Amino acid sequence: MHRTLEDVQVTATPVVEGPLRVYFVLVALLLTATTTRPAVYAVATVAFACLSIHAAGRAYVALLRYPLAFLVPSLLVVAVVTPGAPVLDLPAVTITDRGLAVAARTGLRAVASLSVLSFLALTTTVPELVAALDDLRLPSAVIELLLLVYRGIQVLVERSARLHTAARLRGGFDSRRALFRTTKLVGASLLVGSIDRAEAFERAMASRNYAGRMPVPEYESGGYAVVGVVLVALVAARWVA
Repeated sequence: MHRTLEDVQVTATPVVEGPLRVYFVLVALLLTATTTRPAVYAVATVAFACLSIHAAGRAYVALLRYPLAFLVPSLLVVAVVTPGAPVLDLPAVTITDRGLAVAARTGLRAVASLSVLSFLALTTTVPELVAALDDLRLPSAVIELLLLVYRGIQVLVERSARLHTAARLRGGFDSRRALFRTTKLVGASLLVGSIDRAEAFERAMASRNYAGRMPVPEYESGGYAVVGVVLVALVAARWVA
């Protein structure tokens, strides 16, 4: 059965809990993205890959497939277009030594950063993320916008899935002509339905005396020892020659 990212987040068992997880990822990403040390990339990749696999299992590999599918061709282009001494001459392209070096460095940094962010994506729901940002005194308008967009996307995806299933069962995608006609009707229905739901949501909030601040849940932090070990390893790796 296909699992959505939300399903993975709810069932994940991360060793770092609460808002601390968000701060941990932000600091680790800063340490990883602002250096050229391969040792830092290696530590970040291994540490966060282990944390993600422990928390979400094979979902970590499934999540990385999509960005890597775009990253690998891009690195090949970098290796070809970067000037330098030729290393491999092919009929149409020439790969240079400097191109290989730049592609390798960029690829390692990208994979390390993806590993760090994947841990956050696989284990942290939007309410948890918003709660962490609220602790940082993020403006209430931004928090309100994040929560409303999050809820709106959920409703839109659910409604579009129902409309798509209904159209498919009625043969709405059996031909190219039917495909264009059905897509137009589904899009129009989604637009009108979204406006109606937004107006109904606004009336519901007004009837409950909404005062301009969304309720934000509170979470307990945990896993300080793991955070300390990983961050110390990343800082130490920045000093490796």
